[in-house]
Formats: sequence, structure tokens, C-alpha cells
Amino acid sequence: MKKSIILSFVLVVAIGFTAFSPQEKKGAKTTDAGKGKATQLSYKKDIAPILKKYCLPCHTEDMMNPSELYLDSYENIMAGGKHGKPIIVGKPDSSNLIKKISLKPPFGDPMPLKRKTEFPADTLKILKAWIEHGAKNN
Repeated sequence: MKKSIILSFVLVVAIGFTAFSPQEKKGAKTTDAGKGKATQLSYKKDIAPILKKYCLPCHTEDMMNPSELYLDSYENIMAGGKHGKPIIVGKPDSSNLIKKISLKPPFGDPMPLKRKTEFPADTLKILKAWIEHGAKNN
């Protein structure tokens, strides 16, 4: 009798932990916490929409921005601007794109301009993971 009560208690606790543990959304982008390995990241589906939301319309060929950095296409991103290439493949923390979206970049104003809060952490993780794993045009 005592054994079955203990077994029942253990089973209830195990089910409780399973029910309340964080669940991954189906089809969600994930990173391997131990290695920072990005899975399923795509320039077209993941990166371009981020750049469109935060970097355009200022960084397009239609706008005369002083940096001459255009982020409206993969080719333009990789070509860079007056201050060189914004991405160092495999090195997100050395990439100017990542440096410029910090609140206190090592040079110039933080991007996007007039932003007063931290760049969204989840969005930053996506950009860093994409750069770290090759910044591919996929």
C-alpha cells in the first residue's frame, strides 16, 4: 500500500513537471543553447524582414544616407558601404551591423536612429546566429 502511494506521488510530480515545462512552438526557429547553433534560419524568411522593419527605408539605394550602406538586398549587404562590410561572416560580435545596433556603439549613432531602448534581444540573437553560421543567402 505504501509503495503504491509513493509511486502515485512520483507519477503525479513527473506529469506536473512535463505539463509546466517550456514548450517549443512547432516550426519555431531554435538555437542550441550549448553551441549557439542556429537551425532553420533563412535570409529571405528571417533576416530580410528584420532588416526591413528596423533598417529600411533609410538604408536603401533610394535614400542618400551618408554611410552609403544599403541593406535592401543580400548583395548590397555583402558589398558594404563607406565603412566597409557590415558583416564579418562567422564573427557576429566583430560585425559592424551588430555593433551599431547596441545602445552605445563604438562609433557613430546607434541604429536605428532615434531608438531609446535596447534592440529586441530575441531579434539580436537571430541576427547573431545567422552571421555566426555563415550569413548565407538562402
